[in-house]
Amino acid sequence: MKIDQTEVDELAARPSETLNLEVKSWIDPNAPEGAAKIARAALALRNRNGGYLVVGFKDKTLEPDIGNEPADVRAAFHLDKIQGLVSRHASDLFEIGVGFGVRDGKEYPVIKIPDGVLWPVAAKADLMDSDNTKRLVRYGEIYFRTLSANGTPSTAPARPEDWRDIVDICFDNREKDFGRLLRRYLGGRDTTALMEFLQREGVPSPRPFRQRAIELLDEGEKRFRQAISERKLTSEEKAIAVGASFSASLVVDPPRAGALPERVFMTTIGSSNPQYTGWPAWLDSSQFSNPSSRPKVKDNAWEALIVSPSGWSKHVDFLRFDPKGEFYHWRNLQDDLSDRVKPGTALDPIIVIIRVAEHIAAGLAIVKALEWNPEETRLGFAFRWTKLRGRELNPWANPGVIISSNDVAEDDEVTSFVELPLETSPTAIAPAVEQVARELFVVFGGYRIPANAIEQWVSRLVERRLVG
Repeated sequence: MKIDQTEVDELAARPSETLNLEVKSWIDPNAPEGAAKIARAALALRNRNGGYLVVGFKDKTLEPDIGNEPADVRAAFHLDKIQGLVSRHASDLFEIGVGFGVRDGKEYPVIKIPDGVLWPVAAKADLMDSDNTKRLVRYGEIYFRTLSANGTPSTAPARPEDWRDIVDICFDNREKDFGRLLRRYLGGRDTTALMEFLQREGVPSPRPFRQRAIELLDEGEKRFRQAISERKLTSEEKAIAVGASFSASLVVDPPRAGALPERVFMTTIGSSNPQYTGWPAWLDSSQFSNPSSRPKVKDNAWEALIVSPSGWSKHVDFLRFDPKGEFYHWRNLQDDLSDRVKPGTALDPIIVIIRVAEHIAAGLAIVKALEWNPEETRLGFAFRWTKLRGRELNPWANPGVIISSNDVAEDDEVTSFVELPLETSPTAIAPAVEQVARELFVVFGGYRIPANAIEQWVSRLVERRLVG
C-alpha cells in the first residue's frame, strides 16, 4: 500500500485524535502491551472504515514524546513486522501501510489502515500481558473507534449503540459501485437529467435550500474579511488572504433553533472528521500550537482564522461552525502558491474534484456524528471559486492526467450547489460531485470531464488511495 509522504508529514506536523485517526505515545511493538495497542487500533480503524495510527506523540497534549523513541524507529515499525502483528489478530485479513513522517528532524511512524470493510473484523486470537495474567486483546472482540459522551474519540469494544454505525459502514462499502449502477440503469443519461425528471414527478425543487446555502457563502465571506481586517497580517499573509479562493458552505435541514456553541459541539466536529487529506475540509484547529489559530466563540458560533504563509504548508483558512446547522469554510486557491505553475494562470481540475468530494464526504460524517436523524435530514452544499478569469484547466499537481481543453475562463466567479440526504453513503457521492464540477468546468470553453473519471477520483479519495 502506497502512502503519500506529504500527507504523512502533515499528520506528524499536526496530529489529532479523530474517529479515523488515533494518536499514541511511543510503544514497543515487541512487547505484548505495545503489540496490543497496535492490534486494537488497527482493528478499530478498519471497522471505522480506515484511517491512521500515528505513533510518538503524547495522548493528551499531542506534542512529541521526546526521549522515549526506539533506537531504530524504522526497524521497530518495519512494515513486515506491523503487518504480521495485525494479521495474527484480524479475523479478516487486510493490507496495511507504514510511513514515517518527519518533524523537527525526527521520524514518527504512521500506520495506514485501508477502508472497504464489508463485514466487522473481530480479534481472532487472544493476546496476554507480560505476566500472562490479563487479556489485552480478547478472542472474538470487535473493536471500534467511537465517541464518548463528551465527544472524545477512543478505541474500545463495540457497544450496542455502535452497531448501527458498523452496519451502515459495511453496507455503504457494498454499495460503492452505486455510481456505475446508476448510469447503467439510466442508459447513459446524466444526473442533471435525473434531477429534472424527479422534479417533474413531484419532488420539491431545492431552490429555497439553495438560496440559504448561497446566502451563507455571502455571509461567510463578509465575516472572513472582517476577521482578516482585525488580524495584523504581514504583506505576504495579506497577499494570500486577498487572492483567489475556494469556499464551501453546508446547511442542514431541519436546523436546530436555539442551539448553543458548547465545547462538545466543537469536539465532536474535530473527532468525527474522516481527514481524507493531511489538511482536511472543515478543519478543526483546536490543537494548533498558535493560539490565534484556534477556534473561538463569536456571535453564537465557533470561528477560526488560520494563516500559514510559508514553509511546506501555505494556507489561509477561515471557518465558522454554527450549531444550528450552518458551516462555512474559506480557503486560498492552491494553484497560486505552487512553484510548478505561474500564479493566476491555472486551475487544477483534479484538485477541484478532490476538494468538493472531501467537503461533501466529511460534511456527511460530521452531521451524522452530531446526531441529526439520517432518515429525516438533508444537506445543502454550496461552492464558490473566485478570480478565475484568464485561467485555463491545467492538471499541474497531477501530471499524468490529460485535459483536452486550452480555453481560458471569461467569467471571474462561479457558484454551484447540490443537495443530498444525510443517509447518502460517501461511496455514492460521485454524481453530486459531478453536478458541482460541471457548473465550474463549463466556463472553460464548455469543457466537461467524463462522469467515470470524476467517479474514479472520488473513489480514490474516500478509499484513501490518492497516491498510486
